[in-house]
Order: sequence, then C-alpha cells, then structure tokens
Amino acid sequence: MKALPIAAQVYSVRQEAEADFAGTMKRLAEMGYEGVELAGLYDKTPAQIREALEDAGLKAVSAHVPIEAFLEDLEGTLDAYQLLGCQWVAIPWLAQERRFGGEKYRETLDFLPKIAEGCRRRGMTLLYHNHDFEFEKTPDGEYHLNRLYRDVPDSVLGAEPDTCWIRVAGVDPDAWLEEHKGRCPLVHIKDYRREGADVVLVALGEGEQKLPRLVRTAQECGAQWLIVEQDDHPYGTPMENMEKSIRYLKEERNRETMKKLRAGIVGCGGIANGKHLPAIKKNGNFELVAFCDLIRERAEKAKAEYGTTDARIYTDYEELVKEDLDVVYVLTPNNAHAPVSIAAMKAGKHVMCEKPMAKTYAEAKAMVETAKQTGKILTIGYQNRYRADSQYLKKACENGDLGEVYYAKAHAIRRRAVPTWGVFLDEEKQGGGPLIDIGTHALDLTLWMMDNYEPESVTGSVFRKLADQKDTGNAWGDWDPEKFTVEDSAFGFIKMKNGATIVLEASWALNSLEVDEAKTSLCGTKAGADMKDGLRINRVNYGRQCVEKPDLNAGGVAFFDGVEEKADDVEQRVFYNAVVNGDPLTVEPEQALVVTQLLEAIYTSAKTGKTVYFD
Repeated sequence: MKALPIAAQVYSVRQEAEADFAGTMKRLAEMGYEGVELAGLYDKTPAQIREALEDAGLKAVSAHVPIEAFLEDLEGTLDAYQLLGCQWVAIPWLAQERRFGGEKYRETLDFLPKIAEGCRRRGMTLLYHNHDFEFEKTPDGEYHLNRLYRDVPDSVLGAEPDTCWIRVAGVDPDAWLEEHKGRCPLVHIKDYRREGADVVLVALGEGEQKLPRLVRTAQECGAQWLIVEQDDHPYGTPMENMEKSIRYLKEERNRETMKKLRAGIVGCGGIANGKHLPAIKKNGNFELVAFCDLIRERAEKAKAEYGTTDARIYTDYEELVKEDLDVVYVLTPNNAHAPVSIAAMKAGKHVMCEKPMAKTYAEAKAMVETAKQTGKILTIGYQNRYRADSQYLKKACENGDLGEVYYAKAHAIRRRAVPTWGVFLDEEKQGGGPLIDIGTHALDLTLWMMDNYEPESVTGSVFRKLADQKDTGNAWGDWDPEKFTVEDSAFGFIKMKNGATIVLEASWALNSLEVDEAKTSLCGTKAGADMKDGLRINRVNYGRQCVEKPDLNAGGVAFFDGVEEKADDVEQRVFYNAVVNGDPLTVEPEQALVVTQLLEAIYTSAKTGKTVYFD
C-alpha cells in the first residue's frame, strides 16, 4: 500500500505565515510536506496564495472555513477556495448553540446541505473537524459528534477526525476511525502529553499517541491525506516542531515499508572496502548475497566480513547479474564501469556505480540510455555532495544567495599524494590519472552548485612532469615510474553556453603549497563562496566587506536529520530510499554524464592542442 501524503495545517505556523507567507510555504516544502491545509488567507488574495503555493511546490489540499463565513457569503467563499484548488473544505468547529441541543442546531442541519451542494458543483467535498468537546454525551448517551454524523448523511458531510482530541476525550481514535470507515478522507495527526491536569501539545513522537498504529488505521480506513497540526508550541518554535513531526512520520513510514535489498558487489578492492561495504553494513537494510572480483580471494574476504553466510562468489560479473538481486554495486576500475552497469540494468537490477561514471563519454552515454530503456535506477558515487558544507552551499545557491554564479574554480590539488596501489597508474584501465580520479569530484561539485550542465567549449592542458622522479616524498611511498602511465597534473578551462567560466585544477603531484581536494570556489553577482578554510561566504553588507562561516558541526541541513552523518552513510541511505520508496536521487546520471564529457574533452584538447567545442 502506497504511503499517505502528508500536509501541514498552516494554523500550526500562523504567525510565521502572517509575517512571510511565501517564505513559510517554501520552508514547509523543504521539510518534506507535500501539501497544506489553510486556516484563513493571511491578508492575501486567493491568487496570491495560489502563486505562493505553486512556487513552493505545495498542493492546497483543504481549508478550514468557519460556518459563519458560509452564512455571510456562500458562493464567494467557495469560489475563493475553488481558485486555490482545494479538494476539501472543513468546518473547524461548531459553537455550543450549533451543536445538538443548541438553539441553532436545526438551522445548522438545514444549512449544511446547501454548503455541500455548493462544494459539489465546484468539485469539492465538505468535512467537519472535531475537538474534544464534541465527545461530551447527549442526554441519550451518544457523543455529540456521532449524533451530528447520524443526523447528516455522509453524502453531505464527511469527517476530518482530529485523532489527538479524540484520545484526549478518552476515546480510542483507532476504534473511532474503524466505526466511521470510508467517511474520513483527511485525518489530523498531532501528539500530546499530560503534565498534571494540563494537556500539552508536542511534536509527533514526543507524546502519548500511538502514532504508527494510528497511521496504519487511517490508511486502512480510507484516508487520502495525513494533516499534521500543532495548535500551540510550549516547547520549541513552530517551525522546529513541524520539522520534527514530518521527520518522525517519514522515519516511521520508512520503518513500516522497510525492505531488505538483496545486493551484489562487483569489485572487492580498495573503494569497496574503504567506502561502500562499511557504509552498507552500517545502513543495515541491505543483504550482501553475491560478490565478484577477478581475484577470487578478494571476493571471499569481502564475503567473510560483510556477506550473508550463503553469499555466492564469482569471478565473472555476467554470472553475478543473473542472481536474484535488487541492486548491484559497480566498484571496479573505470574501464569496467559501463559494461558491468549496463549488464546489471539489463538484468533488472538498480545500480550504484563508483565515480567517474565511465572511462569515456560514449560509454557513459550508453549507461544513461540503458537506464532510460530499462527503467532502472542508476546513480554515481559522488559522495562529496552529501557533506555538510556541500549541502549548506547548495541550499544557498538554490535560494539565490550568491546571485548568478558566472565564475568558478574546481579544486583537486594534491602536492605529493599519488596512489601507488591497484590500477590507479594504469591509463588503459583508468582512462587517466588525477583528472579522472579526483578532478571528477571537484568538477561534479562545481557544476552541481551552479546547476549548469550546458558546456560550450573546453581547453585543456595535461602534464606528466614529475612522474619519472626518484625520492618523491610521496604520501604512500615512491611510485614506480615504469608503471606511471597517466598524467601527474591536468588543468581545464571550461566555458558554458551562458558565458559562465570554470577553471578545473587537478594533480597527484605538483610543487604547490596550495592543496585542496574535492572543493569548489564560486563567484556570483550577490556573493561568493569557497571551501578553502571551511565553508566561507563572502559578500558586502551595509557597504562593508564581510565573510560568513556557518557552523556546520550540529547538522540540521538536508539529509542530516539534526546529527552529523558521514557522507558515505548518507549516500547509501539516499540510494536505498530511491529504490524502495521512489525518493529522488541526489546524483542524477545525466549530471554525471556531463562531468565525464568535460573530463574527456580536457584530455582531447590537451592531446590535439585545440579547443573542443560542443554543439
């Protein structure tokens, strides 16, 4: 069963919405809410409200509208909420005089069908939202709320149960939902705890509600949306509590739908053992049931440490992809990325492929085409996107804080840190040296921050100037010049179609004290940013040059859920959620394709001595 979408009742953040409606809507969307339930128009026209919601990517699911508004102007009120696109309108409460036994109860019963008919003509449905006082009993022992629903047919009045107030009234909300099954398209979810005689509202998961069971019951009883509401915020700010609540619901949703993915590993060398396998194990939602490596002993060692007891061992990836697997990790030398990934996707498996995407642009393009043809997920291991500084800077770029970014540098400079193991120095297997190895990370970060994947031309220089030296001072010991068949440094000048310019610098060995790796520097029309001494944002405020250094130690940015997580761990979680829940990828294969295209163009330009132009 597909998980229910989640909306926020705007009354929960009413002061924020009154001060900055559009900004508040964007923040709710960033938290993960998919829609909102309105409680007024906040001194805005319906058109202005609709524009703000569309800009934030939120749906106007419903609106709370007092019955007095309908009595005053039925058609005009309904027209306003029709313009907003609301599917439901809910009367938020009825005064004592309008409840059973009150002097206006009969008038209310007579008027509700008129509201419902106006809703029906506009494609909307009328609902009633309860509080705890509707669970006082009538003289004949019936709850006031149940009496209302007995006196008004469900074809006229649907229910929007507030499950918190139902439980506060001493009634089991699960049982009440079962009793009114099919009448409750929207269900309010909120939490509370008792402090002495007081009922204190808190963020979801911090109180007494049995929420996981309640969400399941709501879905089983026909709910179409969950509405998160917190009327008051004695602990924490409204925005903090709304973020806690959506996070709680999403975590519970993930637990409810948690599925172990059967995974196969192709390539059991350094990147597998140093990055992916520990992160996969920590994630806990994968079963490693197949291992493949040209050196069988390495596959056996990986199985012993990370695999299931019955995991299979292969030396031929074409045999591994025939296994009953959900996902395949491609952790091989670069020249095998494309053939293994393509074979896995054609065999019905989702793929996580290490960077760079492929040895050549043609191979990378074939990978993208295969992903589209098969409908399988393909993502590339650019884990630096998940770092706290990267996530913060990306958010700043998306928010327009830097303005138009028209000049950037992609930094991947090591002074003397040439990897001497494996096939790093083998041009045939890798396709290049530091440019394709670490330059790829820096370029990926830079393009991602700029959100610019349309290159016009590339001019490149590639050097092998230090590779034949002895007594190198290398971090991992002297390299063998005979095996050093790739460049030791490379540089690219990239011009984008909109005129933006990127300088890419990459080296394993360079006589330079300016050492930076997997970093970017951005220059925009409003501000600039770099990662050279932590994340720094430079701008002019009030006629003065200033530098901002955000504190990133506490997390709290996208993907980090308020605690620090290693980028490798976040990468596995994002991949898992994409496969299981259909959540969006952070690294799209089309983006990685452009990175490979540009790296290849730098090599081509250096070899031919000419600038490479793109159509």
